Amino acid sequence: MNRIGEIIESEIKGPSVFVDESKLYPEYIPEKLPHREEQIRQLSRLFKPLILQPGSTSVKALLAGPIGSGKTVTSIVFGMEFSKLAEVKGVKVKYVHINCSKSSNPASIFREVKNQLGLSIPDRGLSATELINSILRILNRDDIYVIVALDEFDYFLKSAKPDERYLVVRFYDVFESDVKRLSFIYIIRGTPAYISSLVDEMTGSYLMKNMVIFEPYKAKELYDILGDRVELAFYPGVVSDEVIEYISQLIGVDTGGDGNARKALAVLHAAGKLAEKEISEGKSARITINHVRAVFMQEYPSLVNVLDSLYYLPLHELLIFKAIAVALLRSGEDYIPIGYVEKIYRELCDELGEKPRGHTKVYTYVNDLKNRGLIMTKTSLKGKRGRSTYIGFGMVPLENLIEKLDKLIRERRLVR
Repeated sequence: MNRIGEIIESEIKGPSVFVDESKLYPEYIPEKLPHREEQIRQLSRLFKPLILQPGSTSVKALLAGPIGSGKTVTSIVFGMEFSKLAEVKGVKVKYVHINCSKSSNPASIFREVKNQLGLSIPDRGLSATELINSILRILNRDDIYVIVALDEFDYFLKSAKPDERYLVVRFYDVFESDVKRLSFIYIIRGTPAYISSLVDEMTGSYLMKNMVIFEPYKAKELYDILGDRVELAFYPGVVSDEVIEYISQLIGVDTGGDGNARKALAVLHAAGKLAEKEISEGKSARITINHVRAVFMQEYPSLVNVLDSLYYLPLHELLIFKAIAVALLRSGEDYIPIGYVEKIYRELCDELGEKPRGHTKVYTYVNDLKNRGLIMTKTSLKGKRGRSTYIGFGMVPLENLIEKLDKLIRERRLVR
């Protein structure tokens, strides 16, 4: 075997942390949807006429929320399961999912509907109206109902002409029929106020009548989502509860993050890839918090840039920040008690000839750093008795953080 073949074979045979890393991909559709049960219930209530009174109405639902809040996967899982249940009940319901960033006008949208349903309609030379009428004739002939999910619909609203928006949003005002074969799920990134800015009087009330809201995920919710995926994607023991909790705390909307589940899964996946490389080099045995920090520095550099905006912070708040980083580095723990931070803070003050601030002021600085999203705190830790303040940090590898803080502290002392 030549040298290139040996390299390829050694990589294929090398150790892996993954059982099936595809379970971490954005396109993976899980069997369970933690913390989106209420949205499934809302959709079920809205679409039940398709089973109980098929054809009586065209249902329209709007799924609204920020990126990574579960809108797309909820729509797909609902559509798949609803179609199965409808079949059991003797009703033929098909679900199609179309991304409006790729199909951005009625003709391309309904061409994709035709393709996903496998309908034999030669669409070349047909106008959008002619194509839609052909689709409806076949659906009537075969007694089929369709849920059309239009993802990234905000893209369509911004780019479409008024008559095109009217056609897609008020479909059966254009294509009048006693039997309503098509129902719609519109998926939009953003808040209700943002959505209102995209619509006009003719389409707004129809679009926003049945709105299902998706809030960004909290840390505990992300912990559950990541825990489910870890069981599917990784070998046992490779990812600790502490790593899952750390990523959840970094990204949870209630702990300073944006609540984006896609980001949380991407960080976990990238940390796994980095750990796998280090395991093959004999540098690591499992995924660690430092792998997560390294991923954040590389994949989300805007977080690192936050440090460059700290010049106006008091010198002693910077010293507290450094004390936290040094304490974490020395201990090797993910969280350290505030008492240990104060001890190192006093050491740093002695080295610089600065008079240390008292406990109350230190606590104030720690709270400020937390409110800025730079650190994370807990009041209890597993295996620790009693309540105290425990501090963690997740943006960048600690060595990089200390280096940047040293530079800021030197500059701050020079200008006093």
